[in-house]
Amino acid sequence: MIHPARPAWSTRLHVLPSLIPRRWRAWLTDEGSLTARLSALSPGHFRVECQREGFSYATPTEQKELGLGPSERIWHREVILYLQDTAVVYARTAVPDRALRGPLSRLRYLGNRSLGSFLFSQPDLQREFVRVSRCKANAAGLHWARRSVFRVNGCRLMVTEAFSPDLGQFDEL
Repeated sequence: MIHPARPAWSTRLHVLPSLIPRRWRAWLTDEGSLTARLSALSPGHFRVECQREGFSYATPTEQKELGLGPSERIWHREVILYLQDTAVVYARTAVPDRALRGPLSRLRYLGNRSLGSFLFSQPDLQREFVRVSRCKANAAGLHWARRSVFRVNGCRLMVTEAFSPDLGQFDEL
């Protein structure tokens, strides 16, 4: 997993600005397409590498945010987003099993394509919120993460993104 099962998440509207370093604030609170923003930093050098995907049970955080019971399954996908050969974002998507019908059924076949290219092409896309958290100590050296719940075609999915400090070599943060 890219994030702890029970991180200390905060609603960004209630986070004191002093708790989010200025250099990270724009990345953590941006409600646009992360794929588009990263691609613009290094045109032609953005790529997605799927680490794992499949069906499982939701974490307690995913259960809470998606309104799931403990025995409800999700389809999850964990990826690393790269600029050139540098890992800059680690991401996890959680979709309730029952939502994988209609347009969201295509999520299971993204492979190494970006989630953002699909999501932000949906005419009825709504982002419900952005929550920001500091990461607990981890091997990848990730310090900050955010999560969002999106609604597409009346179905909710959750996306968690943890940002690598290596992003700074492409953007002045």
